[in-house]
Amino acid sequence: MKSSFRTRSGSSFRLASRAIAAIAITGGCFVSLPLAAGELDYPDSFDVCTSCHSYHENEPLLVGPPLWGVVGRPVASVAGYDYSQALRSVGGTWDVARLDQFLAKPEAFAPGTKMDMGGIPDAKDRAEVVEFLQTLAPGKTAADGNDG
Repeated sequence: MKSSFRTRSGSSFRLASRAIAAIAITGGCFVSLPLAAGELDYPDSFDVCTSCHSYHENEPLLVGPPLWGVVGRPVASVAGYDYSQALRSVGGTWDVARLDQFLAKPEAFAPGTKMDMGGIPDAKDRAEVVEFLQTLAPGKTAADGNDG
């Protein structure tokens, strides 16, 4: 399955520099530049996640736990992250259905969770986020989609 994810950079400055260079080189015509090493494609709907969570392999903890490998990982299981009692008591594993439910309204899924965002109310946006989360695992790429 071909992904519809758009180019994103780990650094806003890097992305802005590339955009300015593209405008200068093309005389104002937009061209798509290739991804730099270490960059991932992700949907706009994933932007809300990047302010609190890392999503590259082996990145450190931020405000929230890293999202690399979250699909299939036991809930509240990242070593070194201080999860709320609410999320620790949920148990089980993060699968597509649970992630969709959690992302729709975190507080309803686990009352008392530390995830301080209202959720992603649009089902299409949530589906894009969950699809992207499925690619965050060894041997997967954003272009793989669900086929991996």
